[in-house]
Amino acid sequence: MKVAVHELESGYVLTEDVMLHSKYPLMGKNTVLTKELIEVLKAFLISEVHAEGIQNGKWEASDNTKANRLENNTNNQFAEKYQQAVNSFKKLYTGWQSGAIVDIAKVRNLILPLVEEGLQHPEEIFKTPYYANVKEYIYHHCVSVALLSAFLASRLNMPQGEINQISITGLLLDSGMAKMEPTILWKKLALTDKEFAEIKQHSVMSYKMIKDLTAIKEGVKLGVLQHHERLDGSGYPLGAKGEQLHPYGKIAAVADTYQAMVCDRPYRPKMSPFKVLEHIRQDYFGKFDLSITSVLTKAIVKTSNGAKVRLSDGRYAEVVFVEQNYPTRPMVKLIDTNEIIALTARKDMHIEEII
Repeated sequence: MKVAVHELESGYVLTEDVMLHSKYPLMGKNTVLTKELIEVLKAFLISEVHAEGIQNGKWEASDNTKANRLENNTNNQFAEKYQQAVNSFKKLYTGWQSGAIVDIAKVRNLILPLVEEGLQHPEEIFKTPYYANVKEYIYHHCVSVALLSAFLASRLNMPQGEINQISITGLLLDSGMAKMEPTILWKKLALTDKEFAEIKQHSVMSYKMIKDLTAIKEGVKLGVLQHHERLDGSGYPLGAKGEQLHPYGKIAAVADTYQAMVCDRPYRPKMSPFKVLEHIRQDYFGKFDLSITSVLTKAIVKTSNGAKVRLSDGRYAEVVFVEQNYPTRPMVKLIDTNEIIALTARKDMHIEEII
């Protein structure tokens, strides 16, 4: 039914897209309206929308409360399983440092159940950077890249068998770091040319650790080797490009880059997902497969509505609307003053951190 915007209340659900003067909707069908989203509709001078949500004058709050409780329980369960996987990977990695071979059975048992859980609750995959810490970055990074690689593959409609193999690719792509001097990995200052040249060999070392294993597909081995290659040939270790790159490598490259940038590192602080997306869309343009970065962008847009953020000028705000044409520059509401700012019109300002 049609409802006047001034009569809307939080909890209404859009039953049709809200369109402006482009082919993209301002808000999509099935969007649950909040007070902030209603203000966005008013800001765009929308007079009425197709929506429903309150029946017989009563809120259906009991089901929502149950759903929230279930969601919170799911969050705790996933976080616990994620940390268990990180701890298990740390044991494998420590073994590799001592010369142990890669045991694919252990790798599968570690990551595949977590991937299954993560794909059922994909929003949890984008929360893993909050669990990471600098001292154990490498372990968190590998598990997070495995999860994000699996998510991207699933959204690209790959079969489950391929998704599992790609998650293994993500988990193993930095296994060669175990063969490097730890002081280089944890160095807080800029690497020397010699040190950087050594670091760039980690994908080759990772490949050598798994190249003779028969229990994984050749795509996994190529994906591990190629996760720092780029479409334009600017990557390493071989400078491969275009069709020379395996699909697993293309997916792992995006997942690896994103997860590295949204986490704290010994030599630099983390960036917000929005800032990382801007880097990927601008500074890395032509280096990644657009179909993969598009999937990543849509996922971040979907999970960021309502997020509390710190702006580059130090003020705190809440994301109230993300326009599909400008996903990295959403509309935010300042927490102190309730002022709504469209970051598309403020090139001097960006989201520094999701809090």
